[in-house]
Amino acid sequence: MQGLHRRCLPAILAVLVAMALVPLTPDGAAAGSDYAANCTVRLRESPSTSGATLVTMPTGTVVTTIDTVSGEPWSATCGTLVSGNTWYAITAVDGTSVSSLYGVSVAYAASGLFQPSASPPPTPAVYLEGIDVSQYQGTIDWTQVAGAGKRFAIMRATLGQTYLDPMYATNHAGALAAGLQVTAYHFATPSASPGDAFFEADWFVQNAALLPGDLVPALDLEQAGGLSATDLQAWVGAWLGEVYAKLGVRPMIYTSPTFWKNSMGDTTMFADQGYAILWIAHWFTSSPTVPASDWGGHGWTFWQYSNCGSVAGISGCVDLDRYNGTDLTGLTFNYSLLPPVTLAVTPANSPPTLVAIAPATVRAGGDGLIVSIQGADFAAGVSTAYWNGTPLATTFVSPMQLTAVVPAGLTSTPGMGFVTVFTQPPGGGTSGPAAFSVTTPTLPSISIGAASALGLKPTSGYTTRTPNVQAVGKYITWKFAGGSALAGQRVNVLIARKTDGVWGGPTYLKSAWADANGNVTFWYRSGTAAAINVRVQWPGDSNYAVGTSKALGAYWK
Repeated sequence: MQGLHRRCLPAILAVLVAMALVPLTPDGAAAGSDYAANCTVRLRESPSTSGATLVTMPTGTVVTTIDTVSGEPWSATCGTLVSGNTWYAITAVDGTSVSSLYGVSVAYAASGLFQPSASPPPTPAVYLEGIDVSQYQGTIDWTQVAGAGKRFAIMRATLGQTYLDPMYATNHAGALAAGLQVTAYHFATPSASPGDAFFEADWFVQNAALLPGDLVPALDLEQAGGLSATDLQAWVGAWLGEVYAKLGVRPMIYTSPTFWKNSMGDTTMFADQGYAILWIAHWFTSSPTVPASDWGGHGWTFWQYSNCGSVAGISGCVDLDRYNGTDLTGLTFNYSLLPPVTLAVTPANSPPTLVAIAPATVRAGGDGLIVSIQGADFAAGVSTAYWNGTPLATTFVSPMQLTAVVPAGLTSTPGMGFVTVFTQPPGGGTSGPAAFSVTTPTLPSISIGAASALGLKPTSGYTTRTPNVQAVGKYITWKFAGGSALAGQRVNVLIARKTDGVWGGPTYLKSAWADANGNVTFWYRSGTAAAINVRVQWPGDSNYAVGTSKALGAYWK
């Protein structure tokens, strides 16, 4: 026993020293006291300026405290310069517990940045709590998870075209048996490979094995796979459309605000097409940022608010989620809506053959165009045209003809493109390529007449006055002509300014179209008392040498 006392003595002394250095309640806040932030305040994991920031709270945020503790010294400007070493131990932010918000039992903030709240914290919105899991959580005690108040679980089923999460079947059965509402998600790995979105969608449908009463499935979108925003939108549309066609339900979409803005162009297209269920990932904030104009006005449905929460029955970190409501019934997957299953064997699709495309050449920088594709063994609904691996909006005309829309962005620069046709399995495959040439614009030989300043911008008709002293800072009508060769052409209008007797280089002003007689009219607002020189440039030409014209005495003076 004496030896035991010697081993315990250092630990006991350490506890006594810690208690002496960090008093638990110096000027302690009463348990349950509410304080309002006087300025923006960082909520931290520990009473230290080096503690991890959980969230930056705006002015007026109401926190609920259980104590005041000593910690690392701090100083800040909050109306005035304040400093100290006392911190509030906080259990709720605006009425919602920090445990549910950030996965910690207590959080901390510098005490001098608050004042007693004149009103109680707002009543928190009512949500249902849940989690999302994959094989990385290992074996889960789902009875304990349910006992911890979790009402739903979203679990990874598949990844890419061929990977099946080895814990999916176990998790699905265990969570369902414990009384949680469940569903599956697919981790997307987009690529430019023809048919990739269809293959990934079919792999998910084949392995998710959703049951009546499960929640709608989810597409986990975190990777762009090197695709542009336009191409990634097409990939996502193909995946969602394939799952919808196979299961009769529109999946939800999982994403973060940053990814959707940077990789998906912040498009509202999917929300507008009926994919209204957004599962948003936004951690360490009191409310999530919702992309795509508040998801087309629908707002968020599920919110992953932490990537490292603690839940009974799970060892280590787990993602924490919240449902924006109290009843999940409306999100259940109702199999009764699906058409009856047929036992007929689906015949294999024939490999497509591409014979020719028309047109096969286009000038760079033009508008989008529709290409007619001739060949054989095209199939309605499963044959898609591709441009250098990018799927095109394709219309089935007959087994020997398709039409496809080529966006202007794919023909913006000269070069060679290749069109192929991909037909989905069973059977199917990719056709041989057909070459498509994007040429450098041929600059027309047009003699441009001198540009004339016609006077102040009129309300009707034109004047022939030369601008005078009153023209400075006002819009002036300009006109030049190129005859029938210019008729219907689009040109770039450039101007050069004369300063201290020296002409500067031309800069782009605007694009303009010539009328049926080859006349181009535009307006220019003079900001200084200087001469200008008008020049003309065709799109695609960079030397400004196609035509120039003099200012004809149009001085702003």
